[in-house]
Amino acid sequence: MKSRRSFIKHSSYVAAGSLLLPLGCTQKSQESKEPVVMEDPGLATATKKSMGVQVYSARDALKEDFAGTMGKLADIGFEYIEAFGLEVDGKIYGMTAQEYRTIVEDTGMKMLSSHCSYFKAEDGQALLEAAVAAGVTYGNVAYLAEELRGDYFKIAENLNKAGEMFKEAGVQLGYHNHAFEFEMQGDEVALEIMLKETDPELVTFQADLYWVTKGGADPMELLQKYPGRFSSFHVKDAAEDLEQTTVGTGIVDFESIFGIKDTAGMKHYFVEDERTDDPFGNLTKAFEYLNQADFT
Repeated sequence: MKSRRSFIKHSSYVAAGSLLLPLGCTQKSQESKEPVVMEDPGLATATKKSMGVQVYSARDALKEDFAGTMGKLADIGFEYIEAFGLEVDGKIYGMTAQEYRTIVEDTGMKMLSSHCSYFKAEDGQALLEAAVAAGVTYGNVAYLAEELRGDYFKIAENLNKAGEMFKEAGVQLGYHNHAFEFEMQGDEVALEIMLKETDPELVTFQADLYWVTKGGADPMELLQKYPGRFSSFHVKDAAEDLEQTTVGTGIVDFESIFGIKDTAGMKHYFVEDERTDDPFGNLTKAFEYLNQADFT
């Protein structure tokens, strides 16, 4: 399985939530019969908010115990996942779409999205059929290999063609950024070429705001400049040295970004933490932070 490559340079993050239930837990007092708000609610008592996870965060554990790892992600409280490893051969992480989907759904989670390899529209039929069989709403191109970055106008043209195929099948094609898309191609920023040249009806974008800022851009400015183009976010945080850190402990202004989620077009967000030291601990802390935040 190909692992995703990363590029580093600056940072900021993102999160956004929709269909979120109010935080807090109530119980009936036997004397008054009125709701009593529990003090300092923990995850065991607080209402859990609808939240997704990019399972790449637990990639090493998935190699060792795929089904068990999915179960652990569900136990943290995530309601839906974004897979990775959807390829032009029609397999997802080396499995058939139905095999993958069954394992996820057996945990009680939903497979909402999958990252996929970049593909030419004419070569994407098996990939698309797998996305449909998996039941995903979004298929997001995860990464653009260096040898493919020569002409972003042609990339946008190809994404439009692929997006039309996907739309006819009921799946939304998207593109997920890293940092290199904020390099200049001629006198324009590469990502902005793709945003301008793709049809909003055919191609959406997934804003990984950690990598947006690593690339030297301001995520708030980007989201406001291209309203409605970003249907999902990756939620990550950065330390002062701009390395990744646990969500909620770094320098990312999640509250401000959540505040413009409707402007951005965000419908879902996925927690991601690419560090491999303690994936379940890292994700649990991120879930707790976002679950109890006033702005989600």
